[in-house]
Amino acid sequence: MTEKIRIGLFLILILAVSVLLAGCSSNSSQASTTVATTTTTMAGPKYVAGDIVATSSTQAAPLWLILSYDQTQDQYTRAMIYKNSDGSWGYRVNSDTSPFPRADMEKVYPVKIAHVTVTSVPIVTPTAPTTVATTLSGSPPSITSISPTSGAQNSVVTLTITGNNFLNGATVEVIEAGSTPVSGTGLSVTSSQITGSFNLNGLAMGKAIVKVTNPDGQYGVTPLSNEFTIGQTPPTISTVSPTNGVLGSTVNLTITGQNFATAVNVYLGNGVLTIPCSSTTTVSSTSVTTVCVLSNANAGSWNVTLINIDGGLSSSWSTFSIANATNSSS
Repeated sequence: MTEKIRIGLFLILILAVSVLLAGCSSNSSQASTTVATTTTTMAGPKYVAGDIVATSSTQAAPLWLILSYDQTQDQYTRAMIYKNSDGSWGYRVNSDTSPFPRADMEKVYPVKIAHVTVTSVPIVTPTAPTTVATTLSGSPPSITSISPTSGAQNSVVTLTITGNNFLNGATVEVIEAGSTPVSGTGLSVTSSQITGSFNLNGLAMGKAIVKVTNPDGQYGVTPLSNEFTIGQTPPTISTVSPTNGVLGSTVNLTITGQNFATAVNVYLGNGVLTIPCSSTTTVSSTSVTTVCVLSNANAGSWNVTLINIDGGLSSSWSTFSIANATNSSS
């Protein structure tokens, strides 16, 4: 009888161990299944339509409103935007928008300032204030061109306005939507040309018009195709090294100067051909490195042009030369 009891207890022990092992196997299988179904989701664009972005949280201008994102082209559509005195948002000029590569946009403007409904943002178009003429002395002034067509924020620029019917005593203004017009000083006036200085301090980045008013009250403004652009402080180039290369070779250029943005483009040009350089890196605000392939070039003198991608103006330095490759068989 005692032997039977021992056998029974042994069988019960074996059954209990089997149940315990089966439970562990089930838990292991569930853990394996959980790991196998874990997936990784690729990150999408950083911004959505209605986001207002800037280079830093304290930046006042320029600010950009994201209008849309095109996944096929991997680029945002954006519009320049500013904050009105009453706290509302408005962007300009004339519904102007521009596409911009997603990677560059998120690199240059990494900070989201606010979010709005795109359709709620008014579009501001600059208009020149009208003046009632009391005594007309002939045809109104007409502007055909201005030079330069752009100037940096907070700078003083000398403008040359070319056109017709300018009268002695004419005044000139640079007019930007939402800002007080800037009057020219030190004006020199002939019937076809006016030169003068304009202080752009306090004006935001964007488009402006130039208005010439004759003493009789008649006026003329720049056409929309020839508006004046107010931009960031332009980059200036001091040195380029090396200053020459051989046709067909690859040249590593180092450019020094001032006001280089985080993202820039560099080109070689001779008035006929343009060669975009690649692998461009902003080492600092005073130094840029880039690689230029001279295979599609011509021998002769070329300009080195640097453009700040975030809206800065371009600057050229024209002492880079390309020579014909030496014939090794001669």
